[in-house]
This record gives sequence, structure tokens and C-alpha cells, in this order.
Amino acid sequence: MTIIADETVRAKAIVRSFYDGGARGSITDFADQLDQGFVLFVPAYLPWGGQFDKAGYIALLPGVADVLDFKRLDYLSFTGEGGHVVALIEIGVQGTDQTIIISEHWDIAHDKAVRLRVAYFDPKILLDRIALTTRV
Repeated sequence: MTIIADETVRAKAIVRSFYDGGARGSITDFADQLDQGFVLFVPAYLPWGGQFDKAGYIALLPGVADVLDFKRLDYLSFTGEGGHVVALIEIGVQGTDQTIIISEHWDIAHDKAVRLRVAYFDPKILLDRIALTTRV
């Protein structure tokens, strides 16, 4: 293998371990694979939207897992080049039989995740579910 191919294989394994942990119910176990300078970007229209550092990301993960069903995750596409991995996933919305599509763009350096940018496609299903669970 070439150096870039080796880097791609390692980067994809790191990213896949995040989703595997979510499916096992241990989503925060991924923390040791995050760089100290890790940054997350999520659309601001979500309750967990904004820009977060490593500690902020780890803190919000259990809440995300309360809404997204990682056991019902399918990869629509999982590609990488060097340290950049894109996971286009279809994932279940907890408490429903519905799914949404999310595009997650991961940057990996020195075998650690350094950045994650997330885009949601047609998040209405997700937003409706969140609204139902937050009513008093």
C-alpha cells in the first residue's frame, strides 16, 4: 500500500469506530480517538447545534444518542482520501420508524479526529421528534 492508502485505511477505521460505539450504546467511548484540539460544527437549528471543542462534543453525545438510533444506521456512502473521511449515513430517529440522512465530514491527523462537519438532509422528521420530546 501507499502512504496515502495506509492513512485512508486508518482514518476510515477511526471514523467507523465512532458509529460502531453508538450502535453498542457506548457512544462516548470514542473520546480517546479525539485530538485535544478537536472541533465540531453542527447546524445551529438543532438543539445540539453550534461549534464545540472536544469536551463539548463528548458532553452532547448522549443527548444525540437519545434522538438518533445508531442501531438503525446504514452507510449510503463511506469514502476517504488520506485523512479526510465522508460518511453519508441514513439513521433512525428514536421512537419512530423513520430515518434521516446525515453527511459527516471527518478530518483525521496523527490517528486522531481533529474536525467534524455535519450536514443534515431534510431534518424535519428529526426536528418534529425533538419538539415532541421537549414538550412539557
